[in-house]
Amino acid sequence: MQDNNDNPPAGVTPEQATKMLDAWTEVLKLPTIGPMYAFSKDFASYADEFARLGKIMAEMKGHLDVYWGLVSTAYAKAAKDTAEKSPKQFATKEDFDGYRKAIIESFEDAFTGLFASAEFSSVYGKVFSSQMDMSKAMQTITEKNFKALNLPTRSEVDEILKDMHELKRAVRDLKKGMEALMNDAARV
Repeated sequence: MQDNNDNPPAGVTPEQATKMLDAWTEVLKLPTIGPMYAFSKDFASYADEFARLGKIMAEMKGHLDVYWGLVSTAYAKAAKDTAEKSPKQFATKEDFDGYRKAIIESFEDAFTGLFASAEFSSVYGKVFSSQMDMSKAMQTITEKNFKALNLPTRSEVDEILKDMHELKRAVRDLKKGMEALMNDAARV
């Protein structure tokens, strides 16, 4: 089996691939200041993070496909059950009430059974976990971008907020202590 890593993508001639590579090489030779340098310096790290994000998204798509397959199956079961239980004619108000009751009962049974199943719980857990992994991966990429642009990252802002909270608490405690001393001094 031949390794296709040396071959350019279909529709790109070797000369065009060489020109593209040369153009990017020239961009990377630009002065080593500013965000472009910061982004290019950590290019391998970015590539790893984006590959990880792609893997997470592919896994999430698979889990979502299974999730929506279960929901679709429950819906089809409820629709079939409704058709079997509902009146064949809709001539009176009671026929419509019977149809309404059949719909409610069928959908309630189908979806309650689905939501109570171990399979649904497992799939929903995988979907939720994938969403959290994707959020974390995107946050990691965003933090790298903020550092490259010399902006405060979320973790730095969180640390500042924590410090501010501690300072407020210390000031409040000092004020209470000062008031207690003032009250004691006034009594003497």
